[in-house]
Amino acid sequence: KGIDVSGYQNTIDWRKVKEDGINFAILKVIRKDLNPDKQFEANWQGCEAVGMPIHGVYNYSYATTVSKAITDAQKVLAILGDRKPRVYLDVEDPCQKNLGMLLIDIINAYKDVITGAGLEFGVYTGLYFYNTFIRPYGGVSCPLWIARYGDNDGSLNEVYKPSVAGMVGWQYTS
Repeated sequence: KGIDVSGYQNTIDWRKVKEDGINFAILKVIRKDLNPDKQFEANWQGCEAVGMPIHGVYNYSYATTVSKAITDAQKVLAILGDRKPRVYLDVEDPCQKNLGMLLIDIINAYKDVITGAGLEFGVYTGLYFYNTFIRPYGGVSCPLWIARYGDNDGSLNEVYKPSVAGMVGWQYTS
């Protein structure tokens, strides 16, 4: 059981998070303006201080061109330095709807930069977005972290668990 966090959560008491039964974290690494997320370094250090495994980092993407995807991926690598977490490209923004095969090209270009630097790569997206804007164009060949909330009351209800090939994580609540 893990959580994903960003600057929107402000300062996090990672010891309390761990005591509450959270087993791993996924940290937002970069903002829309391509600066580091305001809490990225504090969250990374907080996780390390309490032995909280960092499953990965994520980049909420606004890329609508391959060149933008490449620039964004390079910026993520610069922020990470010598750290080697899995990097998730979060594709769900309305600007990425209806791009067709271009969205697949964007994802693959980003993936090439990340994996070329020796890091693991994955995609985060919602089930509807995946089924509507990614899968019909051949999908992607990488680990998938899929959001499908169901009742979204904080409890895990297996009836809502998606069945998607390559899924390594299911975000079941906001």
